[in-house]
Amino acid sequence: MAEQAKRTKTKYPNIYYNENTKLYDVKYNYKVYDPLTQKNKYKAKWKYNLSSLTEARGELAKLQTGTNKAENKDITLQGVFDLWKNKAGGQNFSPVTIRNTEQQMKMIYQFLPKETKLKDITEDVYYKLSADCRNHGYSEETLHSINATFRKMINLAYKKKLITENILAYADNVKTKQKEDYKTISKEEFEKIDAYFHYNKFVRLGVDNYPKYRLLFNILYYTGLRIGEAIALTYNDFEEFSYYKKGTEPLSLYVPNSQNAQGEHLRGTRIKVTKSYVSDMNLTKDPKNFKKRTVPLYTDPERLFIRLKNGHLQDGGSLDDKIFDWGHTACAYMLEKACKACNLPKYTCHEFRHTFISNLIKNNVPLPVIEKVSGDTQQTILERYSHMFESDEVMVLLTMQSL
Repeated sequence: MAEQAKRTKTKYPNIYYNENTKLYDVKYNYKVYDPLTQKNKYKAKWKYNLSSLTEARGELAKLQTGTNKAENKDITLQGVFDLWKNKAGGQNFSPVTIRNTEQQMKMIYQFLPKETKLKDITEDVYYKLSADCRNHGYSEETLHSINATFRKMINLAYKKKLITENILAYADNVKTKQKEDYKTISKEEFEKIDAYFHYNKFVRLGVDNYPKYRLLFNILYYTGLRIGEAIALTYNDFEEFSYYKKGTEPLSLYVPNSQNAQGEHLRGTRIKVTKSYVSDMNLTKDPKNFKKRTVPLYTDPERLFIRLKNGHLQDGGSLDDKIFDWGHTACAYMLEKACKACNLPKYTCHEFRHTFISNLIKNNVPLPVIEKVSGDTQQTILERYSHMFESDEVMVLLTMQSL
């Protein structure tokens, strides 16, 4: 049986004199996060048989600066995300932040499995993740959020000393499209897209899907709904509304269902935006910013909707059924196909929303109204579309000129 070592402390912490060997031993204590138990484990490393205090102090310094890369090599994406959730709970992060981060991590897991070890993540892996997300059809806004979340996880792991090197510290941040880079779709271009789905057919399982695609892109163009919000719509999300003229307010808008010949009473249809669909995760969630709202429907998409709803009910369908039974990727593909056939630039689904908000700003719709129908905050609208607003100085001068 091996003789038990008898050690005495030296004047240097963690350095001991071994009475048996007449040499010096070094002990380094450290902790490692265990993603399975979500707790820290305390471990120790020894260096034995060092001939002098100088050598012992040098070995201790190596242990301290080495940060135990080998011991932490198994930390995974899921492990660091579990650590972040513990931090979020302890620091009382908002439910919106927690839920959004969870959704973004699920998107990341599509291309980087949750079992991926952080030690295997390089700059090239980071760039490939961004490219895969972009090729998958995610909007630039979503790409920006995914990129920020991924960096947040890597930075947390480095801060907690779960990895010895922050591989993103010197990596170029993935460039995402700026709002001013988004294209707007002219009325003439939209009419070409609309005509494409009107005069062509796409039959799947005996059903022509183009009438629904035509309705979808009409809704996007005339309401500015996000693509996830539009895909989540059911027939029940469309409701009639009534509006009565106040005082001398003009009411010249033509609505097909309006029954009042005197023009004092307007009846139309509006969309209740109460949810959003994430097709990759087969998940229906609250709309962005948890802003439920209603948006009036213009006459063209209203006619298309009424026609589709009547046919759906005649075939025995329910008002609770979803209107659109495809995901983001299919919508992006069909839009690209239509643009190519019409010799138009390659537009994205999100550019319909950008066009809608831009048209409201151009027509001097008050900012609170844009906020109400778009589901964005006024601050966000000002930041993203500031180039479209008159400067404060110009607005003041124009107002004074009109007095």
